[in-house]
Amino acid sequence: LTILPLRDIIIFPHMIFPILIGRQPSLKAVAEAVERDKYIFVSAQRNPNVEDPEFKDIYKYGTISKIIQVLRLPNNLLKVLVEGLFQSRIAKQIKNKEYLEAEIKRIDLNYNEKDQELQALIRHTSELFSTYIKQNHNLPSDLYAAYENINDPERKLFFAAANIQQKVDVKQRILEQRTLKKQYFEISSILSKELELLKIEAEIGTKVHDTIQKTQKK
Repeated sequence: LTILPLRDIIIFPHMIFPILIGRQPSLKAVAEAVERDKYIFVSAQRNPNVEDPEFKDIYKYGTISKIIQVLRLPNNLLKVLVEGLFQSRIAKQIKNKEYLEAEIKRIDLNYNEKDQELQALIRHTSELFSTYIKQNHNLPSDLYAAYENINDPERKLFFAAANIQQKVDVKQRILEQRTLKKQYFEISSILSKELELLKIEAEIGTKVHDTIQKTQKK
């Protein structure tokens, strides 16, 4: 598959996202993917400032995605709508001077839905995610209702992962886990740390507000 390096974003399976593309190798990679079967491997760059990424500059783990729509914009830019399909990894690099290309291996997340530990992890993650949405004012309040309507454990996980506001290298850790259980452990850990930070931010906000109030009364 041709490879599309991403800056400052991770595309998870079951996620639809528009990507703005301007770099020549990326334009060629998309054109080739459209010509073949519209499938492309998307992977985040380790450093978004690298202008012409090579294999060492992107993560080995990413997502096989399908190109849904391509819009040509002025200044030789493309707006590409992609849908994440499968968690995958680069298995073998293919020599290509025009763009990155590789043999991609799909990762099948085998799991047993009756596994009690997995059920407990999903419930724990759901509680954390619910609290996270309530405390993070940048997220729409109806997000949790959408999350609750998802029954498939894998889709549930990636929906939550896509909506956590965190740095690429942190969210990348979810994609690099090879079992659903490990992924739920990872996302629970990320959410727990996020909630701690939100709590500290709220406490600082309250202290600042109280200080201002006291100053004004004087």
